[in-house]
Amino acid sequence: MPDRNISNVNATVSFASGHIPEVLKKLEHFLGVALSLRSTTGEVVCKTDYFYGPCSIIRGTDRGRQRCRKTYRNIEDRLLRRKVPFVNVCYAGFLIFAVPLEFRGEMVGTLLGSQILPIEKDRNFDLESLFGHTAAALAMKDTEEFYKSFSKVRTLNPDLQRITFLQYLEEIGQHFISMAFADKSWELFLKEIKTETPQFGRF
Repeated sequence: MPDRNISNVNATVSFASGHIPEVLKKLEHFLGVALSLRSTTGEVVCKTDYFYGPCSIIRGTDRGRQRCRKTYRNIEDRLLRRKVPFVNVCYAGFLIFAVPLEFRGEMVGTLLGSQILPIEKDRNFDLESLFGHTAAALAMKDTEEFYKSFSKVRTLNPDLQRITFLQYLEEIGQHFISMAFADKSWELFLKEIKTETPQFGRF
């Protein structure tokens, strides 16, 4: 139950200090997915380096950075209204998942996962035909480096049903809050998540 002496729990929550950035990095590498964390107040942003994949190159251009910001703003606005995890597709063609982080009954932040492909990179996967429009729209000069960076991209396996994946994201959000504000250890998180959803691991 929320503390009645606290008018807005967001005023007591900080993502910038302590062990939270470290927990985020551990979770990022556990999932193998680029993660970023944003507070609802907009006070703090823990960013990802996207494993130096295509999203880091896209965001290195002025137009790409502007489009990404617009995408994330729309996602966060939608999340504030719905307050349930969901998966969206960005303008460049990558999947982005958004997970609401709740503490004491209030939404205090958003966990965002990005740079995920919705299809497997098999022998029929043609980067140029699928992402050439993005490179052209952003006037990229070194497209070879851009396409090479896709080795850093994770793929959401097609056998994962959407509803199951959303439930998994909800569990990840709950575990993250427990590690951030309730002193749950990383070791306990690993034990519980592997017991609850052994089929996921690193997607």
